[in-house]
Amino acid sequence: MRHVGLFIGICGLMLTLFINNVSAVKGHVVLRKHNTAQEVGDDEDEIIAEEEAEAEALHRRQMFSRDVEPGYSEGDGQIDKQAVFEQGESREFLSFLRRIKYDHRQCPSAINPENQGPVRVFVSVVVSNIRGVSEVTMDYNLELFYREAWLDPRLNYNKAKFGNKSEIALHESYADFLWHPDTFFPNAIASKNPRKSSISHRSLLRLQSDGHVLYSRRLSVVAECLMDLTLFPFDSQTCKLGIESYGYTAEQVFYNWSINNVRKSLKLHKIRLPDFQIKEAYVTSHLADYATGNYSRLYVCFVFSRSAGFCFLQLIIPSTAVVITSWVSLWMENETSFQDMISIILTITFLLFSYNEVMPRVSYIKAMDVYLGVCFCIVFFSLIKLAIVKYMRDHMVKSNQEMALYDGLRPMVQVASACSPGNGNSVVLAMDHVNDKLNTKASIRKGSSSYMDWFENIADVQFSRSFMRKFHWMSQMAFFFGFLFFCLFYFLVYPNIHTTIIDPDCIREDAEWFAQVM
Repeated sequence: MRHVGLFIGICGLMLTLFINNVSAVKGHVVLRKHNTAQEVGDDEDEIIAEEEAEAEALHRRQMFSRDVEPGYSEGDGQIDKQAVFEQGESREFLSFLRRIKYDHRQCPSAINPENQGPVRVFVSVVVSNIRGVSEVTMDYNLELFYREAWLDPRLNYNKAKFGNKSEIALHESYADFLWHPDTFFPNAIASKNPRKSSISHRSLLRLQSDGHVLYSRRLSVVAECLMDLTLFPFDSQTCKLGIESYGYTAEQVFYNWSINNVRKSLKLHKIRLPDFQIKEAYVTSHLADYATGNYSRLYVCFVFSRSAGFCFLQLIIPSTAVVITSWVSLWMENETSFQDMISIILTITFLLFSYNEVMPRVSYIKAMDVYLGVCFCIVFFSLIKLAIVKYMRDHMVKSNQEMALYDGLRPMVQVASACSPGNGNSVVLAMDHVNDKLNTKASIRKGSSSYMDWFENIADVQFSRSFMRKFHWMSQMAFFFGFLFFCLFYFLVYPNIHTTIIDPDCIREDAEWFAQVM
């Protein structure tokens, strides 16, 4: 009996230990589930706590104002926390998401792929400002309100649970709990997105009872703009902004421009740029082909027409004044003419270098290069003409001095020949040799058989004053009318003989909407 009692006591002890272990395991499982649920709801509880804190702060401000403000009534001082939560409907919306087991990582098109096509994302853009278009870095900076709208059938809610509201406004932080397209700008260099506690970049989130979601953000984007500067400064540039999904193909998410009257596809505020004018703005849509599939892409296209006033004031007018100054220097017959022409050439060279410093290094010739190059050539040829005129003037003076010396020696030679009859023949031969030498300088000898004789005889050419006057007048007229015809051709014809390169993504005939330019 003693052994039987000992056996029964051991069995009871083992049974008690087994029951305690089972309870411990169950408690661990329950605690683990509770911790998991608590981790899932941490973000939601934080949002609710923030809104409760805001409500308490508002309540304290109202209570304080009741004490300090005169004429404060008791009815006006009553604050209802539910009225504070009414803007975001925090508790009801979060409980609604938990009740339907909403997964923000799942695309709505994947719920029932057999009966449903891709998610249609309707996009509208409001451009508030364009801060600058740079041809040096070939980019432009714009401020815009970017709006997306799509249908998520999982978010259909009962109006009775949300105060019979057909649309509820949610806090911007709720975007992290909802599915939204992974939109990005393919040609963006830098951007500023909505940030917490920011007063310049915020977002808006609204949900309708049928599941339509509106997500709006204020963005600052620096986008690249490839430019063709062949016609600078008479050029027009087309800059675009691409909108595309990064991970969803066109079979999953398809972008469309909004076509309703409430939200237009593209809207422009009144924008003023220092160097450009917005000629027109429109939107297009395309399919982008990648190795990973086809992606839906939208484009906002801006056509900028350059304002050439700055180039006229800083380059065209000064270079034209330099050319006219070079002509004036040709009429000034003084010893400092060469120094003046050298200074003029240095001035036009300085204009060329200062212009190229603010322009991108391209391998083709721009229209401004043509104008400045022609001005430089005219100034250079004016310097060459000045050298020729100076040579002709010096040669004519030298010839006149020789003729004066000959005329002065002739009477003396005649007297000497009369006094010395025996040496008369030699004196006459000497005078004839001098006379022949002077006559050969009047013109180039005929019948020269070699080029060396021809070049040697150029130095013996005699220039008259009338010939110099005709050469000077004709060359001046050639410079004047040549530059005048070039200016007419440059400003009237040259901008129209070059064809503008058309961007295949911004073909005007394929535009779906044209924005009104103010």
